[in-house]
Amino acid sequence: MAATQGFVSIIWCIMFFPTWRAVFAYTESTSSFSPIANLTFNHRKLELTWDSSIAGLTYSCSMRNSEDFLEFDVNDTKCIFSVREAFPIHTGALFGVKGTYNYTPYSADLTFIPQGMNGTSVENFSCVIYNMSFMNCTWNAGRDAPEDTQYFLFLQYTREEDALPCPHYIRDALGRHIACSFQNVTVVKHNIYFLVNGSSKESEIQFYDKYIKLYDIEKLPPPLNTTVNCSEDQLKCRIQWKSPQLSHSDGNIDHCFEYQIDIQNKKTNANPNENSNELRTVQVPHFTFENYHVKNMYTLRIRAKGHGCQISKNWGEWSEPIEFGNPDDAVLMDTIILLLIALGTILLALSVFFLCKRRTGWLSHQQNMKPKK
Repeated sequence: MAATQGFVSIIWCIMFFPTWRAVFAYTESTSSFSPIANLTFNHRKLELTWDSSIAGLTYSCSMRNSEDFLEFDVNDTKCIFSVREAFPIHTGALFGVKGTYNYTPYSADLTFIPQGMNGTSVENFSCVIYNMSFMNCTWNAGRDAPEDTQYFLFLQYTREEDALPCPHYIRDALGRHIACSFQNVTVVKHNIYFLVNGSSKESEIQFYDKYIKLYDIEKLPPPLNTTVNCSEDQLKCRIQWKSPQLSHSDGNIDHCFEYQIDIQNKKTNANPNENSNELRTVQVPHFTFENYHVKNMYTLRIRAKGHGCQISKNWGEWSEPIEFGNPDDAVLMDTIILLLIALGTILLALSVFFLCKRRTGWLSHQQNMKPKK
């Protein structure tokens, strides 16, 4: 077991660290004196450190790329950009430190320029979580990546934890990794760091990184315990259900969902000219179906998405279809029964009529047979 763990650690070091090959451009304040010196950057921890010639100063650290900017204050000569707040740097980034001494501002910047041939990093990277804990990630090989390029995926929950390598890859026709599946993923409410690096004998491969909130990519399971109660007198059906089960939910989250109800009339659904299907959206776990017809058969499906909470805003999986109403054979059976009852009534009436007529004839015959006095 120890040997296996050691082997995994070696592989992790070999595959994870080379992705951070980059060129750094370091600049300091033009002033003849600056308390900020020797600005350095730890790529794996996303940690910025520097030397200070003056104790007790308050500094601000910043991180910037073409789209995002992050800045915060520290009371030390070190700052760490956490997974919860940082953003991707595969297109390059600018890190900076600022401080003030004797009312004079000082600063130092470090430009991060990733290396590798353009067009070699993965494209169309995306992940989806199913069944609360199974995650599947897919991507396309870079359009200019050599045929021998191999990609490797890692995810990291916090900077303090080691990156987790992909346990199971799917390959394309060239044998390149183009997908990965993770079992038992823990859905947390903050960002998770994803890194895809690559290797090739022909050229250096650019890395790709992304921060994802796992609940945003979760395919919600269907609502539970759906029931339908119909009233033939009022021609309405009361539909109720329970919210989907989530691994990261806390307390009562019924108010955190929006639901879509799909009701199809099985009889009219077969005829495209008759469209009586209903697709309604509600924000409560119940619905009143008011177009109910006692002689029709209906199918019902429900799905959910997050509304106002840290739950995926994408529609989840449909529930298994359930049927309610009266099937065609039941209507036919009712018709047959009514016809049999009507026929039986007629036969009974005829039988009574003939019996009465026969009895009347018999009584008349008996009367005629009596001797005359």
